[in-house]
Amino acid sequence: MTGQKFKVAHEAALLQYLFEILPGQSRTGVKNLLSKGQVLVNGEGRTAFDHPLKTGDVITILPKGISIARSVREDARNTVTKAGVKILFEDENYIVADKPSGMLTVATGKEKDTLYSLLNAYVKVNARMQRKEDLIAGREPDRSTAKIWIVHRLDRGTSGVLVFAKNERAKDILQSKWKELVAERKYVAWLEGILENDRGAVQSWLVENPKSLKMNSFPDEVRDGQLAITHYKVLARSRHYTQVEFQLETGRKNQIRVHAAVDLDHPIAGDEKYGAQTDPVKRLALHAANLVFRNPFSGKMVRCSSPLPECFERFARY
Repeated sequence: MTGQKFKVAHEAALLQYLFEILPGQSRTGVKNLLSKGQVLVNGEGRTAFDHPLKTGDVITILPKGISIARSVREDARNTVTKAGVKILFEDENYIVADKPSGMLTVATGKEKDTLYSLLNAYVKVNARMQRKEDLIAGREPDRSTAKIWIVHRLDRGTSGVLVFAKNERAKDILQSKWKELVAERKYVAWLEGILENDRGAVQSWLVENPKSLKMNSFPDEVRDGQLAITHYKVLARSRHYTQVEFQLETGRKNQIRVHAAVDLDHPIAGDEKYGAQTDPVKRLALHAANLVFRNPFSGKMVRCSSPLPECFERFARY
């Protein structure tokens, strides 16, 4: 790691020890090192004057430029968090996020506040600041274009786990080998009415109506139809609703929503587009609970999950 390094010789408060090892700097200057995030203890940033040091700890004083770059990167991540989005996984090829209900995955018109735009800006800032750190450290920076690519989407009202690629090759590999690489993809929804069967599967061919933009479901293969297969399992029942876990074998537009409404005859609560009559939690009651896939570059399994929205708990009372 770039910067001055000091091995702690005795126990002390951080600021006091900095005064000892940096006798040539003013006390104000030393305090500024802490306040500006230039001090690491055992690789972690520390700003508290009274942080306790132990013998053998390693203090690193970062160059000012690197501390500024890291601060900018932290601000970029905070912007994502403040928008209600949680980053669940990130490496050089993929970024997995927990999308809130009500946020578009990508713009369909002139919308600006989308998950794509938010994460794309975050990735660009990270890449720019990493280049700055590399230059200061004397490393050759990565000058490739920083952006994200869409791998799959969630409807605006659906919350939960969604993955983007950080380069076109990563996107192409995951999309082309989706069935091979994705081990699990589960959703949880509350359906109107009481679903009788505890488990089952729906297979149909979906065709989009160009006027209504709704997906129509046909039991037999039809022209321009896309085969859609959804497995379901009942998790709970209340007086008027059924909590169901869905696992996708295919990933078609509105697949769960149309299978629930048309083939199971139990629309998802809040899904006015597909005939729901109730909206008790003021949102589509569909959540992408987990996604498990094998990273094609590392070979490791990436397991990402999102807890059910708190508002879903209300269905147990209805």
